[in-house]
Amino acid sequence: QDVDSILVDLKDPTSFESAMVVPALLSTDGNATCDFGAITGNYYIAISSRNSLLTWSSEPVNIVNGTNFYDFTTESTAAYGNNLKEVEPGIWAFYSGDLNADENLDLLDIGAVETDINNFQFGNFPTDVNGDGNVDLLDTPALEANIGNFIFSNHP
Repeated sequence: QDVDSILVDLKDPTSFESAMVVPALLSTDGNATCDFGAITGNYYIAISSRNSLLTWSSEPVNIVNGTNFYDFTTESTAAYGNNLKEVEPGIWAFYSGDLNADENLDLLDIGAVETDINNFQFGNFPTDVNGDGNVDLLDTPALEANIGNFIFSNHP
């Protein structure tokens, strides 16, 4: 089942410019499939979504004819700067809560959650930090913890 849309950005390992950006659907099992056409070479993989922190692969990944498999979930070192959160023993995930997409989880993000809590928002909103379909007080603890831990996007 698809749960979110993401952008998968192949970044040139020298200039760090985008070589290709492809939208993909993220499923409940954490998989996403992208078609990069015939692109071949080594690229960083950078993932962004409606509220996750921009996260890059730890190293450039070899893409051959638009194909490769990369797993961010197996260890923190899969992301540049170990920029993942362990959500279960041995299962790693992207940090959520970067609501203004400034690559930093900070107090500027919490105001949007508070506004949507006061407006009783439910459904697919970026401010639904915990992904339960409802913007409520349950979305603030994880965001506040990330803010308190000074979490920011780490990439070359």
